[in-house]
Amino acid sequence: MAVGKWLIRLIGAAAVTVTLAAVLQELGKPKEERSWCGKIGFIPYDFRVPGLERLKQTIWNMNDRRLFTPAPWGVGWAVNFYALLERLRIISEYYLTEEDFLMPTASLRRILEKRRTMSQMPS
Repeated sequence: MAVGKWLIRLIGAAAVTVTLAAVLQELGKPKEERSWCGKIGFIPYDFRVPGLERLKQTIWNMNDRRLFTPAPWGVGWAVNFYALLERLRIISEYYLTEEDFLMPTASLRRILEKRRTMSQMPS
């Protein structure tokens, strides 16, 4: 039990340290260059107020296959639930390209080819 408490305290201390480092990194920049988002080492941070679109792009992004994406606010990562559910095969996406949409299917192409050859035959 003592190891569990020790680990939780270590993770909490690391989170506070990275958060302080991110804030100090931004405060160290000239005021006009502060973006309040970036990375401390490999850990992303973003202290801008998130809008609905940024929340959606973080936790339900159909175009991003990463399971962990930068958090919409704060330090660290968030779970892309769309990618998670797709990996668990709870949802699946059938991808259609523009060509698939505009072009006939293979079976329809065969029918059209037969029709062409039949129309070219002498009567």
